[in-house]
Amino acid sequence: MKATTKYGRGALSAVAGLTMMASMAAAPALANPAPSDKAEASGTEAKAQSTTVQNTQVKVAEVAGEFSFDQGNLTPNEVIKNFFQRATQALCGATTNLEVDNPLEWKLSVAGDVDQEFTASVGELASEESVNKVMGCTCGGNPAGGRATITADVKGIPVDHLLNRAGMASGANTITFVSADGTSVAFPLGYVIGRHAVLSYEINDEDLSASVGGNNQLWMTKTPANYFVRDVVRIVVSTEDEVPAAPGANDEHPNSPNAGVLAATQG
Repeated sequence: MKATTKYGRGALSAVAGLTMMASMAAAPALANPAPSDKAEASGTEAKAQSTTVQNTQVKVAEVAGEFSFDQGNLTPNEVIKNFFQRATQALCGATTNLEVDNPLEWKLSVAGDVDQEFTASVGELASEESVNKVMGCTCGGNPAGGRATITADVKGIPVDHLLNRAGMASGANTITFVSADGTSVAFPLGYVIGRHAVLSYEINDEDLSASVGGNNQLWMTKTPANYFVRDVVRIVVSTEDEVPAAPGANDEHPNSPNAGVLAATQG
């Protein structure tokens, strides 16, 4: 917030008054009592043709106030569905079926540079470790004041739990999420862990089909929503010579740095 100097209407009136008085100097003097020569101007007062003009510029030496924001207000699922299911291909990864019966039965595999590859249902993995996080989901191209942004209570399996369960190799640096329709997205491993990534299966206490759609969806903080791949069936850990670019690093979206910010954590 930048400091400002306030100007009232009186300041403009004072300027107009000075102009008018300058034009009056050539006019015959009116028969008004002359003011005392001892009259003194105080502060920024100015004397012109026996008229005192007060400069109304206001200067504040020290400004005090309070600023606050609240990211805890959750977006209703009906609103989320209207915005994000209609544009799901562009915003949140490819998928063909957004209506599901029981996402907890969905099978998920972890493979690659790990000690123990495994396949388990989302329900089984959720019973081992599940968290609730209030998170944001925003299109990277959403402008200031745009409507393609939501805040939701996201329930899911922490990705770092899946990695610990599989025992990832110490030198691994890349993680790839593969969806049921073949869509795959690769990330730097450290990026995903550092962004509190979860594989969600509930939004605002309802299955994903009531909001964003699908069986599960990757959510990460401070990440544009077009990287939120859904219906993940396989997670591959690998060690690459060249690590993938971090999400948003090569994007031209004007709002990329502001997308998907973690608001709070509960439970």
